[in-house]
Amino acid sequence: MTVALLERELKALPEAKRTKVIGAALRELSPAKLKTLERELRRLAHPEVPEDVWAGFEEAEDGKLTEMKNELFA
Repeated sequence: MTVALLERELKALPEAKRTKVIGAALRELSPAKLKTLERELRRLAHPEVPEDVWAGFEEAEDGKLTEMKNELFA
């Protein structure tokens, strides 16, 4: 089945069935893939946010923060 055909078939389904099918597909994804998808959906929902801001948010979520010392700003 092609992606285009799959998209047409999903769009043709009533919303309740479409939600059930997409939910089942999402439950098959690994946690890492779900995280990647969630991050992509955030970008799509908020295109006005610059990419470097998203990168900072994601570094914070992943625990990759750098502690800043006041001396850096003196």
